[in-house]
Amino acid sequence: MVVYADILIILNLTVDYMLIAVTGKILRLKPPLIRQTAAAAVGGISSLYIFVPNTGVFAGLLVRIGVCTLMSLIAFGFKSIICFLRASAVLLGVCLAYGGIMTALWTLFKPHGMTVVNSVVYFNISPSVLIGVSVTVYLIYMLLSAVLAKTSAAANRCRVTVFAGESSVSMDGIVDTGNSVEDIIGGGDVIIADDRCVKELFGNVDIEDNSELKTRYRVLPCGTVSGNGTLEGFRCDSATVTDGENTVKLKKPILAVSKTRLKDDYRAIVNPNIFL
Repeated sequence: MVVYADILIILNLTVDYMLIAVTGKILRLKPPLIRQTAAAAVGGISSLYIFVPNTGVFAGLLVRIGVCTLMSLIAFGFKSIICFLRASAVLLGVCLAYGGIMTALWTLFKPHGMTVVNSVVYFNISPSVLIGVSVTVYLIYMLLSAVLAKTSAAANRCRVTVFAGESSVSMDGIVDTGNSVEDIIGGGDVIIADDRCVKELFGNVDIEDNSELKTRYRVLPCGTVSGNGTLEGFRCDSATVTDGENTVKLKKPILAVSKTRLKDDYRAIVNPNIFL
């Protein structure tokens, strides 16, 4: 079979984009579209490995691990070694599952126009059919994602308890990438909370009148739709976050004060990365 490099790259770019999207759903992360596309492009270009003489299963696995690691870094970034390794492992698992299914189909049924070389899948189809199928699959994926997002809203809920001195406050929260605020200096986790919760925990939040609170005060840079800004926050002693299945304990987190009142059914926002 004649393998065309352009179709090969476009096909695998499309497939890799889908695999990255699935990985993001599993990890509950929403990387920017440009990062997902760039990572998928790396995967598409790596499919040229099909032209390398057969190097065996072990060499192919090493190449796939290297490519998945690079794709994970581009798509999901690097917050910590644990987060990075987990994202890479999940993406590798998704890719291996897809490759295993395609290899099994090719081995059992030998579909016309399909071949698998060096674990790279190639379909000998016209660009118009490829684009049409890709768009259809993507639309189906978006539709299913929208349905699942509504039915799994409860799964994105969490319970947050924050401790400071002799005081503590518990609140319902959501796990959402809308909280992308980082503690650049201390490197701690950041919980965005409604100002009512902050006042409940610390009482008087005027740092000029509360010397003990003044030592906890932090200013955190954050990005907004209109540009860059800052959030006021306070260093806490510890916090626990549970989503019903997993419970994590945070050391020295920062409770950042939301500039707007949060919804009535939740009063805190935590980043999904805390569960990684």
